[in-house]
Amino acid sequence: MFYELHNQSDKPGYGYQLKQGKTSLAEFWDGHGSQCHFMNGHINEWLYHDLAGIQDDPAGPGFRKFIIKPAILDSLTWVKASCDSASGKIVSEWRYDGKNGTLHVVVPVNTTATVYVPAKDAASVTESGTTIAQAAGVKFLRMENGAAVYAVGSGTYQFQVLKGNVN
Repeated sequence: MFYELHNQSDKPGYGYQLKQGKTSLAEFWDGHGSQCHFMNGHINEWLYHDLAGIQDDPAGPGFRKFIIKPAILDSLTWVKASCDSASGKIVSEWRYDGKNGTLHVVVPVNTTATVYVPAKDAASVTESGTTIAQAAGVKFLRMENGAAVYAVGSGTYQFQVLKGNVN
């Protein structure tokens, strides 16, 4: 619902402002007023925290430990986001074609992450074309609310969920 609300272009909202050629947030939903207004800035949090799933982990302040927990929506086929932390660039990028899904994650040097891969079961998840048991730097933790949860160290990861097993 949040996606539809903010993506609509025929009524006031973010999509409406983009259709009018706005390049920064307007003070009012109809695009009038100040063109650099934080009133509607909460969409940035939704994009990074929820859609891309880049979240801080209280166990590791300053993004020394962080969480990647993307929200897969049927109305979107991909999301790509990055965040510059003190340790380097954090990347979360997912693609979903209705049957298969990929989650590309970059974990900077000297940091760790907990990664939630939306999947019906852990057996359907691979990393860079290999089983999780053989994947370097990846440890299966548990299944939780429709996601296989992994602990990963610094590095670049390409999780894949195949054959319609994406949740």
